[in-house]
Amino acid sequence: MTNNVSKVIIFLNMDIDSAGVLCAEMVVKCGICWENKDSYARIQGTQRQIDNFELWACEFFKQEVVLGECIESIALEKLKARELTLATAESCTGGLIGYRFTRISGASSVFMGGVISYANTIKEQILEVSKNSLQDFGAVSKPIVEQMLHGALKRFGADVAIASSGIAGPSGGSRQKPVGSVFIGVQAADSSPMVEQHFFPTSNLNTPAKHHQPIDYASATLSYNITAREYIQLEASTKAIEMLIKYLNDK
Repeated sequence: MTNNVSKVIIFLNMDIDSAGVLCAEMVVKCGICWENKDSYARIQGTQRQIDNFELWACEFFKQEVVLGECIESIALEKLKARELTLATAESCTGGLIGYRFTRISGASSVFMGGVISYANTIKEQILEVSKNSLQDFGAVSKPIVEQMLHGALKRFGADVAIASSGIAGPSGGSRQKPVGSVFIGVQAADSSPMVEQHFFPTSNLNTPAKHHQPIDYASATLSYNITAREYIQLEASTKAIEMLIKYLNDK
């Protein structure tokens, strides 16, 4: 009996639905299974089937596609290849980004550490975020994430940093910044920051009841019952890692 293997495939400048349409013929031809994961896909098949599809995808999409065991391992391999170190500054994700890296064996060669700056006082004291900026813009804002990135780079002496600040709910939202709003940033020590605002709606979840949500941390898909709050944290951590991969690819 042949054991199936699986890989994550990420398209850097294309939504996953469009990529799926372009890949549909080869998916059938190679005999692999394709499963959408919102902004990336997981493919599964025999080693030969996966190798054949990967060869075609890399030739067809060139530098616009990356494949690996999981998105965390893809990011770590890119950092290792460039001999870059990484640090994190997290608020709403509560250390989840750091955990997703450190669960991968060998992450210590890249990942230096992180700060869970949940309280504004910690943002100020550890990451040197301006108190005036917190008052003027609020903790969930682009200027604050930019300062969190700068603070993480300085505090850890890292080459690259990731930062997150958002509203995971169920309370704390507003009309301007509803629950599910998250600012995520990536920055290299010698470059300008890339900060994006994302919104992760939970209207499709049965809140406040728990929702059966697959958590695709690695090659094995685990299923847990998670709340809407945890869903937002998980989606934000995934988007942060995807942004890091795209940032490294564009540099």
